[in-house]
Amino acid sequence: MSAEQPEAPSSGVRIMPGRRGHPTALVMGEDGIETCLHSLYDPIREAGSFVAGPVDAAVLVFLGTGLGYHLPRSLANNPHVNRVILVERHPELAELAAARLCQGWNGRIEVVTPSTPGGGFPPVPEALDAAALYVVPHPPSLRAHPAWYDHYRILLATVGRTGPAADRTQAAGRPLTILVPFEAYYVQRECIHGLESLGHRVVVLDCRGREGDEASLFGEALRGERPDLVLSINMRGLDRRGVAAQMLRRLGIPLALWFVDSPEFILYGEALPPADGCHVFLWEKSYLPAVAAQGYRVSHLPLAADVRLAGAARVEERFSAGLSFVGNSLASGFLARLAVKFPVTAQVMAFAGEAVERIIAARGDQLQLVDQLVAEGGRFLPDDARLFFRAYLLHSATSAYRTRLLGQLLPLGLTFFGDPDGWRKVFGSAIDARPDVNYFRETPAVYASSAVNVNATSLQMPHTVNQRVFDVPLCGGFLLTDRQGALGELFAENEVALYDGISDVAETAQCYLEREGLRREIAERARRRVLGEHTYGHRMRKMIAEVLGAAARPA
Repeated sequence: MSAEQPEAPSSGVRIMPGRRGHPTALVMGEDGIETCLHSLYDPIREAGSFVAGPVDAAVLVFLGTGLGYHLPRSLANNPHVNRVILVERHPELAELAAARLCQGWNGRIEVVTPSTPGGGFPPVPEALDAAALYVVPHPPSLRAHPAWYDHYRILLATVGRTGPAADRTQAAGRPLTILVPFEAYYVQRECIHGLESLGHRVVVLDCRGREGDEASLFGEALRGERPDLVLSINMRGLDRRGVAAQMLRRLGIPLALWFVDSPEFILYGEALPPADGCHVFLWEKSYLPAVAAQGYRVSHLPLAADVRLAGAARVEERFSAGLSFVGNSLASGFLARLAVKFPVTAQVMAFAGEAVERIIAARGDQLQLVDQLVAEGGRFLPDDARLFFRAYLLHSATSAYRTRLLGQLLPLGLTFFGDPDGWRKVFGSAIDARPDVNYFRETPAVYASSAVNVNATSLQMPHTVNQRVFDVPLCGGFLLTDRQGALGELFAENEVALYDGISDVAETAQCYLEREGLRREIAERARRRVLGEHTYGHRMRKMIAEVLGAAARPA
């Protein structure tokens, strides 16, 4: 076939010359859109980004081949490999890639491709073991036919290794291996520390900067590991198509999902993991019924404190404050980013303004009210905008609640730590607004150095408490927080200091500012409670026990 003459698109494949003379391929994807599998200018140079480096596998599997430009170079990096499997959706591309590979290589080539266009999922060769093969994906091919290649991603990550995983009844009394996808995201480090404090081995799957590659990362990790459990926070580290979750299901490895934000917004556009291999934990009880209705086993699991923070809890002059608040003003770009997801008309924004007032007034029952408000506002909104409008209402109400609350405390000399420009936009340039503080290294010192640390709970949390409720007493600080239903379940009455709302927060704060001895007594009692019941070690122990059905802890 001449590179100058395009091939007739008899099976959804069109081959044509690129601008530098090298052939390039275009295919009709499963979404009906033609996709280019190679650079139109220089496919040879582009192929360098798809080449496999040296690997320790005996078999290379090319998942999608295109015209095979990256195949010879991948094999040159792996001279020990003498068996290659080509998994390609289009038979003619598989044939051309195999022909390119045969030029100068004498190993064994096996091809997995439909015998006819649209011919389903042919089987992979027999006697394969996922632990002995390395998968080399060709991203443009996978983008063109994601569902077809998803089938083989799952199969290749589990072939030869399916069947029951380790006997869960033997989990108690031995250290476990637990895989945690990691993106330096909220509470991920804390969970890892909690697991390690229990003596478990944590395999950290580093997903930082690898968005879109999660399925490949999981496939490679599972090639060398057979963890007892995988823990994901807010679905982080799991691919949007659910491929990694299906790998775990086939291997019999349970998946624990801990939502520490609203699951409704996180799950938007995501493929839900199989319910029979997944246990969902929620930091807020109010979301339990909706998630359980999806068929999942669900449990309530509050946030906690990471005991490692206590090591940085030193009294420092630069963080000294009578009354302090650590946090963002929410006056920056977050609400604006939500607002672009729905029509911002005068009518919609007027409705939103009234809705915010009603939500603040309904603290404790606000989620039911928000559902009602979104239904009422639906006449202004397309269906696909309602979830974003819901989030906008909740976060707008939180911003307004927090601003009004903290405004009451300004006459008492409130000091802000974090987002100084945002807080000055809200309250003016005369306030004491200090720079952002590092959560692990500096925030503990702020808590220890402030006479009263003020907490204002997000309105997406009608019942539970945020992490500050545990962190402040752990660090030896005194916390003044709003009244939440969960506080009575987590602390005794003499272990917490509460205000009832915006109207009484200043009077309550002034009372505690004047009573240093009482502050010390409450803070010490709360600290003992946190260390005894509310660390991430406690939470991880409960999670493991519920997922595996036994209190799994090292001997």
